[in-house]
Amino acid sequence: MHQWDHIDRVMGVGSIEQLQSITSDYARALGFQHHGYAMKLLQPISHASSDYFFYQDFQNEWAASYLSLSRPEVEQNDPRILQARAGLPAAAWNCNGRTSYSPPRGSHHHIAVRARKLVQRAGEFGLRSGITVPCFSPGLKWAFMTFTHDHVLDPREMLPTIVSSVYFVSCLQASIDRLMRPGAALPSLSPRELEVLRWCAVGKTSWEISIILCISERTVNFHIARATRKLQVRGRQAACARAVALGLIIL
Repeated sequence: MHQWDHIDRVMGVGSIEQLQSITSDYARALGFQHHGYAMKLLQPISHASSDYFFYQDFQNEWAASYLSLSRPEVEQNDPRILQARAGLPAAAWNCNGRTSYSPPRGSHHHIAVRARKLVQRAGEFGLRSGITVPCFSPGLKWAFMTFTHDHVLDPREMLPTIVSSVYFVSCLQASIDRLMRPGAALPSLSPRELEVLRWCAVGKTSWEISIILCISERTVNFHIARATRKLQVRGRQAACARAVALGLIIL
């Protein structure tokens, strides 16, 4: 099964249990051995007392670390959480402390320092390389997904998996919202914003969309930026994924 087929599956998922199974299948399709997802809500889910949700399939003591992620002292120091809250992009890493993205010194540099320590510690538990994808959605305090390898890879070797993984995780987050927080009001996008997003979702660049719609490339980017803000996500990929998952656009 192609990795994009897993994205189609996650969009139509009917339960959290199915979502976990699909995530495992997706991770294996990309060559990863394990994965972990965690999210903290701004407010508790109406039918539950907790504002924290996670699932993972690690087979050692690393799994236990997910139980503590919602504690305030952990939230203030865990680099995956800090990465998500700061709006930093997805990154590949290995247990030697190498990453595909390092914030400039003076700009979230402390997150990079803590991230290097965390991935080196992860290596002690057999998590020797992987990618971490922050999630963004209305009502979230923070969320992230991590996919890991049991062997050491250069972060540059994992860069091709980041693009599809960002899209997959954006769709997954939208499905989690639909399953766990039903009834939320849909964002109101203008016809032009929906039109532009629809073309983005099928892979057209801003320049190509400007030619198709006979508008300037700057106007295309303006509509994408407005739609992204209304959907409360970061980046056009996440905006497209969320719009599709919410049924605002149909491919």
